[in-house]
Amino acid sequence: MCTGLSLTTKDGKHFFGRNLDVPASYGQSVHIIPRNFNWLNVVNGETLASKYACIGMGIVVDNHPLLFDAVNEKGLAGGGLNFTHFAKFNENAIDGKINISASDFVYWALSNFADLNELRQALENLVLTNIPFEHELPVAGLHWMFTDLSGRSIVIENMADGMHIHENPVGVLTNDPTFDWHLTNLRQYVTLEKATPAPKQMGDLLLHPYGHGLGMCGIPGDASPAARFVRTVFFRDSIVEANDEISGVTAFLNVLTGVTVIKGSEVDPDGSMNYTVYKSAMCQESGTYYYTDYYNRRINAVKLSNANLDSKEITSFPYQGEQDILFQN
Repeated sequence: MCTGLSLTTKDGKHFFGRNLDVPASYGQSVHIIPRNFNWLNVVNGETLASKYACIGMGIVVDNHPLLFDAVNEKGLAGGGLNFTHFAKFNENAIDGKINISASDFVYWALSNFADLNELRQALENLVLTNIPFEHELPVAGLHWMFTDLSGRSIVIENMADGMHIHENPVGVLTNDPTFDWHLTNLRQYVTLEKATPAPKQMGDLLLHPYGHGLGMCGIPGDASPAARFVRTVFFRDSIVEANDEISGVTAFLNVLTGVTVIKGSEVDPDGSMNYTVYKSAMCQESGTYYYTDYYNRRINAVKLSNANLDSKEITSFPYQGEQDILFQN
C-alpha cells in the first residue's frame, strides 16, 4: 500500500510526502544524516561518504540509515512505495556498474544528487540488487517517486525487464500495477467535475441536483491502489488554499486524508490489517519534515537547518505516536 504526493504552493514552495500504509509500525522515527557521513555499501563492502545532508523517516540499524522517505539539503526528495507484484531486483552485482541494495536506494539518491537531472543521469549506470543489509531485513518490493525544486517528478520502477523511468505529470504515486497503467486508467474519470452539475431536462421533468459534490459521481471510493491514485489526483487538483508553507502543509495532509486507510477496514488472508501508520509532508525549500501518526493527529515538525549538518553522527528524534490532545477546560 501507500500513496505518494507532490504539491506546489502559490508562493512557490514545493512539498513531497506520503501515506505509509502497512500492517504495523516499524519503530521508525525522523533522522538527520549529515554531510560526509560514512555508510556501508552491503553489495561490495565499500564505505561510501555522503555528499549532501538529508532528513527523513526510517530506521537506523547499526548506524546504517534505511529511509522510507526523505528530502536533502538541495531540495531533492523521494520515497519508496510498495510495488510487490512487479518489482524485481538483481540477485548479483554486475561488473562495471554502480551496484547497491534496493533497500539503500532512497538514501543513495539523496546523499549524492542535487536534482532530478543529476539523478536520472546516474540511473543509467545503476544496478539495484536484492542483497539485504541484514538477513532479517529482506529487500522490499518497491517503486519510487522523486521530485526536486522545479516541481517536476519522476517514477522509477525496476522490473524483470529492467529499470523504467517515467515522467510524472500528475505528481501522484500509489502501488501496483505499473505507473503507466495508472495514467491510462485516469482516462476513465475525465467526466469528474468540481462544480455542481447544472439542472438537466429528462423528458418533461427538469431535475435539479440535491446536495453538493455530484460532479464527483463515479469517483472510486475504495482503498485499492487504482482508486487511491484517482482520488489523490482529483483532490490535488482541487486544492485552493495552499498559499505558503504552513497552509501548504495543511492542504497536503488534507489531500492524504482523502486516501487514509482505516485500521480494520482492510484485512489480509493472514489476518494482518493494513492502515495508514503515518503521513509525511516535507517542504523542500525549508528542509522541514512534517508528519502525523495514526494515533496522534498533531502535526510534528523537525527542521534540517536547525541541525549541525557537518556532524559525524546521525541525529534521531523520538517518534510522536501517542495521541496529543489540547484540553481547553
